[in-house]
Amino acid sequence: MRRLVPSPAVLLVMLAGLGASAALAQQASAPARPCAADVARLCPGVQPGHGAMRQCLQQNADQLSAECKAHIEQARQHFRAVHEACQGDVAAFCANVTPGAGRIAACLREHASELSDTCKAHWPAQKP
Repeated sequence: MRRLVPSPAVLLVMLAGLGASAALAQQASAPARPCAADVARLCPGVQPGHGAMRQCLQQNADQLSAECKAHIEQARQHFRAVHEACQGDVAAFCANVTPGAGRIAACLREHASELSDTCKAHWPAQKP
């Protein structure tokens, strides 16, 4: 049976989507966050989850505040770093995992004690 290994681009999209969705959902409930006002103004009534908030902000990208755009770019750079740091771990531990819906992230959490030091250094802190 052949093992499918996600391409670097697919991994980046999965990790970015996971982190961006979580970050944007938190921003919607935390007014001090750089995108909170944008979320309230551009995405009223959008329920966080399944990338809905990210999609709304992407559809309204030309209307985002400079602070929100800068925050999103910073998050993208962070997730690129996570992608690069964890690429080998995904290949080693999650090659049979179907990408999407946070399955790769869940796989990496399941193997947290086995991850490379490089991946651990970039991986988001574990939830209690």
